[in-house]
Amino acid sequence: MAGIVGVTRFNMVNSRNKGAAFERLIVNKLNAVLEEKGLEERVKRNLDQYQTKGMADIYFRNFAIECKRYKNNGKQNIYKNEWWQQAVDSAGDNLIPILIYKFDRRSIMCVVPLFLMNNFDKANWDCTYMCPLSDICERLDEIIQKADGFKQLPA
Repeated sequence: MAGIVGVTRFNMVNSRNKGAAFERLIVNKLNAVLEEKGLEERVKRNLDQYQTKGMADIYFRNFAIECKRYKNNGKQNIYKNEWWQQAVDSAGDNLIPILIYKFDRRSIMCVVPLFLMNNFDKANWDCTYMCPLSDICERLDEIIQKADGFKQLPA
């Protein structure tokens, strides 16, 4: 019986380590892009997330970034709706939610509000844009600029 508990505990610890390693990878990727684009700001992990429920994994400017790393999702590379809802909840009324996720042997994907990627003037968390993280990195300066003018929709 103790062996089963030990295995379960070990898997839980591995899951947390896997998530933290993914968050560090994302921070490093985003910081490399920021440096490449000549921006002085840097992204940092939110270590308070482990003590306080409802916080994002990463906060940067007016973005609340939720990171998810999972073994697989069958043949699909689609995020789970509850992941997006978690990003929206952690963003609250004043931040813009972003979901970055990866399944094993798949590209890192990103979900952002659609207004960041097109000419919509108003934010709407129900209209999202899913793409590889590399697309977001290529357009990061444009996305930051658009986010600077962000105004949350009235409830």
